[in-house]
Amino acid sequence: MKTALILGINGNFGLEMALALSKAGWSIKALVRDPNKVPSFVEAKLIVGDALKQQQVVAAAQGVDLIVYALNPPYHRWQHQALSLLEPCLKVAEQLGLRVLFPGNVYNFNPQASLIDEHQAMHPPSEKGQIRVKMEQRLKQASENGAKVTIVRAGDFIGPHTHLSWVSTMVKHKKDCYQVAFPHNQEHVHFWSYLPDLCANTVQLLEQSQANFEVWHDPGLALSRKDWQQAFANNGTNIKSTNLAWWGFSIIAPFVPMLKEVLKMRYLWQQPVILDGSKMRQALQKSYQSTPLSQVLQQLKLN
Repeated sequence: MKTALILGINGNFGLEMALALSKAGWSIKALVRDPNKVPSFVEAKLIVGDALKQQQVVAAAQGVDLIVYALNPPYHRWQHQALSLLEPCLKVAEQLGLRVLFPGNVYNFNPQASLIDEHQAMHPPSEKGQIRVKMEQRLKQASENGAKVTIVRAGDFIGPHTHLSWVSTMVKHKKDCYQVAFPHNQEHVHFWSYLPDLCANTVQLLEQSQANFEVWHDPGLALSRKDWQQAFANNGTNIKSTNLAWWGFSIIAPFVPMLKEVLKMRYLWQQPVILDGSKMRQALQKSYQSTPLSQVLQQLKLN
């Protein structure tokens, strides 16, 4: 039985990867500060410790085949913490010759009309994108220093266990219908990744032969307002569409550092950044998992 160590099991990606790996027969270990915060439905050996302390990561990583890196500092602290938080994991992977699974995102790329594949040059238009590029450069360096790296790049997460997600901001239950406050106009197409699909496909990729440094793009869901409206209609659900009150974010942002950072990334709701997932589809063939949005909505716990 293979074993995975998850750093950040309480995060959206870490939790769903734990579930997907367990379902595929992997044994799960998790390094956590507070074991009481880990959901009871997750089967994992919990090790109390700090992922910033390299020796504690080394101890937790003994006997594992994979480290899932699912840590994420608070949104407004990326500049000071993102790289330093990643470093202990990579030092351990280099030391023990382990593979690291890293969730990439679309921040690395300029918006463009065409689909973005794994060979696209990275020209991030934001500070956060520049940080993500530096993180991936460090991952590439680690793959040359004894570690192995798999990057699976995805869009905004949708999932039954997600928290602090855009979907929870957008969709609210109002009496006899749902109110959906769209952060974008009618024409814009936004890129999403349904976590159960993303993680199930990722597990299958991990069980295939991988290069020392491997990058995969999730095909995901490219959705317009019309796609959301049609999916709700397919489920027989009434919705009222409104526009997200970005102006309210602007008023509050000077007093809420996280919202200030969210506003800097608003371009993602105005211009397309859509990934080409042909490589993943080709690798997985008929076993590739993709759930239609109407079925996704049935799985979500919408307020």
